[in-house]
Amino acid sequence: MMAAEENNRPFHYVQVVEEKCNGCVLCMKACPTSAIRVRKEKARIEGVCIDCGECLRVCPRDAMRAVTTGMDLANLSRFTILSVSPVLYAQFGPEATPNRILLALRKVFKFVYDQAFTHELYSAAAELYIQKCREEKRDVWPLISPVCPVVNRLIAYRFPSLLDHILPIITPRELAARELRKRLYCEKVFRLEDFGLYHVTPCSAKMIEVKEPMFLKNSYFDGILGISEVFNVVNKYIAEVEEEIILHQSSGVGIAWGLCGGEMAGFGHGNFLAVSGMQETIRYLEKIEMGLLRDIEFIEFRSCSEGCIGGPLTVADKYQAKTTVERLTRKYGIEKRVNTSSIKKAFDEGWFFIEKKSAPSAPRKRLSISEAIERQDQIEKVLQTLPQKECGACGSPDCRTFAEDVVDGNSSMRECVYLRMAKKGECK
Repeated sequence: MMAAEENNRPFHYVQVVEEKCNGCVLCMKACPTSAIRVRKEKARIEGVCIDCGECLRVCPRDAMRAVTTGMDLANLSRFTILSVSPVLYAQFGPEATPNRILLALRKVFKFVYDQAFTHELYSAAAELYIQKCREEKRDVWPLISPVCPVVNRLIAYRFPSLLDHILPIITPRELAARELRKRLYCEKVFRLEDFGLYHVTPCSAKMIEVKEPMFLKNSYFDGILGISEVFNVVNKYIAEVEEEIILHQSSGVGIAWGLCGGEMAGFGHGNFLAVSGMQETIRYLEKIEMGLLRDIEFIEFRSCSEGCIGGPLTVADKYQAKTTVERLTRKYGIEKRVNTSSIKKAFDEGWFFIEKKSAPSAPRKRLSISEAIERQDQIEKVLQTLPQKECGACGSPDCRTFAEDVVDGNSSMRECVYLRMAKKGECK
């Protein structure tokens, strides 16, 4: 590939480590947006990548990696402030309380915030919005959670007609970051240029959400650290912690968000649904697009199986983590610790609402209607000549995608193993 073409390729926050890749096609087959190709026995991200991390899960050679700010810990801001996903609390044993985990992080990082509390604020605001839609008899059902960045981008690229279904409430992580910035600025704790605000997360897609947010003009975060990157810090210092400071603020409602169904568990009465796992998410989005599920008011989608505890940047086994979250939820209670009247006032003043709702630009050149029809006709003609084996040996994930690659000039018919074998047979 020419250098100019390399420069025009979009930056991805999930990347191939070429020296470890042997071109086995497992990642290509797992990709839900058919973004991966195998060229010259190396995986390449060429299509629309939503940074879901499915390729990280299936690669047996550790040849896929998620790009995070934590990859360069030495160059973080002078004063590093962490907003911590409650999924971190599920990574340790029964003696590790959320407060002890947060205090262990304080041994290294300047300031640490329990993000689980803003989950409770979000839950209260989301309830108010759903109630408002009921009262005004809006035809928006089902509403879709805005929390999973992978699902948001999946909708933008594959189901753009469903963008209006996404709940227009700012996510808990960005809400926490916004209010932290305001507090630090107003109290003049640090100069703006001296501190950096980072999200501790289980999710490989949070980096693109920070760099290219869909619902905000700019993210309030400076970057992300994977849970796997701070895990050893907690392990090292947790035994030294003396609990003289209370950092953990939330009830079990905020902690439960790590599980599939944890978000909607914070709501009151209503017809809600929780769906987890990439393929199940796609299947239910297809149902919504077909006009089904209109009797459901809200769907909590998570691209990771079992919810965020199954994220690619976690450490603990997701089923063990699930047990830990359930235990912590019972311990800290299922009643929100937020002031309902204050939430209602902030909601009415627009405090919880997003700044925009827009789809990220697709890398493919936009075609006119006539060009698109001609392209589709060419794809169908190529597809009719293919064996429909869906083997991936050509370097594309399936025969239809291979036909698209051929028409777009990114591959050639010679790459089809079965056509080459048939041609050799004819020669004999």
